[in-house]
Amino acid sequence: MARNISEERNIKKKGYYQARGRTRVNIGAAFQRWRELKEREGLESDTEVALFLLDR
Repeated sequence: MARNISEERNIKKKGYYQARGRTRVNIGAAFQRWRELKEREGLESDTEVALFLLDR
């Protein structure tokens, strides 16, 4: 039985989210501090915050 377009799209999405999930980092209780640092330093993305911290 052939899959319909909606099923194929859902399968692609699931693969995308699984791949994305492997690169995510849970910062838990530090989340508020992360956001404050981001705002204080005028950083636009979480990537910029991470690079800022790595370069310190």
